[in-house]
Amino acid sequence: SFGLAALILAQGLTPQERPTLPVLRLNPEDRITVDGKLDEAIWQRAQPAGNFVQQDPDNGKASTERTEVRILFDRDYLYIGVECFDSDPDGLLFNQMLRDGSLDGDDRFMWVLDSYNTQQSAYYFEVNPAGAMGDALVVPSQGGNFGSTLNRAWDGIWLARVQRHREGWTAEIQIPFKTLNFDPGATSWGANFQRTIRRKNEDVFWSGYARNQGLLGLTSSGRLTGIEGVSQGVGLDVKPYAVGSFRQVPGAG
Repeated sequence: SFGLAALILAQGLTPQERPTLPVLRLNPEDRITVDGKLDEAIWQRAQPAGNFVQQDPDNGKASTERTEVRILFDRDYLYIGVECFDSDPDGLLFNQMLRDGSLDGDDRFMWVLDSYNTQQSAYYFEVNPAGAMGDALVVPSQGGNFGSTLNRAWDGIWLARVQRHREGWTAEIQIPFKTLNFDPGATSWGANFQRTIRRKNEDVFWSGYARNQGLLGLTSSGRLTGIEGVSQGVGLDVKPYAVGSFRQVPGAG
């Protein structure tokens, strides 16, 4: 928009094109063990999303710590591998352990998936270096206000595991396609990634680093390409269980 262009020029930044990340399909013999290690060879064959840019504190400058995101898929699952390199791994902050607890005070990695690529709604996910997970729906703000907000009532079925090490931390994520609604015939999905380096109060983005953009500004998201031939399933998980009872009557043995 004209207003965004004026802001970019005023800050001395160059207009940012929406980046594109090709998603790599697993071969039939490939197997992913979701343990946070990213040690399967196929991760290195996937093209990484990198070159994250600061929104804060130094808007428009390159991130002070390197972040790489790779995405794989098969018929049933989307896999996301995140490498959060850190020059001071002992300085990582991660206090929250609860599912859907507030991660605002922690190092964390967040992402949105606009599976219909409409730039109006999306799925939101986050994880911290302790493995705490959070999710929500990105929906238009109520009351006619501009922008989007998070509906935390949504809880998706997905799995995340993390590993902390001497070079930072990694996250390995598995999202069943049946957790998401999407158009099987779509040629691309909208997506964006954000990392917070809490000790520096630094927020960096793959796309949309201007201060009036950000993760919930879906019009500034990048694109995922190559997701095709997947199964949405019926969105139903069945977990068998047994119920028993016990009664003790005095004198009856």
